[in-house]
Amino acid sequence: MKGSTVLYAKFGILGVVVGMFSSLFGVGGGIIMVPALVLLAGFGQHMAQGISLAVMVPTALVGGLGYWRGGNVNLYIAAAVCVGSIPAAHLGQQIAQTLPKSTLQTLFALFMVAVAARIMPTGNLRAMSLLLGMTFVAVGVRLLLVR
Repeated sequence: MKGSTVLYAKFGILGVVVGMFSSLFGVGGGIIMVPALVLLAGFGQHMAQGISLAVMVPTALVGGLGYWRGGNVNLYIAAAVCVGSIPAAHLGQQIAQTLPKSTLQTLFALFMVAVAARIMPTGNLRAMSLLLGMTFVAVGVRLLLVR
């Protein structure tokens, strides 16, 4: 029983980190929680993504309400995105659950690198060099771990 208390406390700390990053940057589940659940807790990619999506509902509501109170939510745009995202989320989870774990993990990693490259400030050669260097290091580490 005590071991499970410590385990749940660790997941609670993960929740604090995810909640902070989610509201601070508008991210959390995909960028922080999924890798943490896969790499640190040993969950499979499918389970990690499912947990992340379930956790993000209350987190997004609390964060979104705070941004709305601060005048930083356009409810019409939010509603339009919501209407489009509901059927797409259903389709996406169906596709994800049919993919092998390794394929899903690879697609997830490629997506995160692509997003990082896209949101990097333009004209910032130092930041782009850092991103490229980190990408090469990550690929190198991954290749070493495969052996």
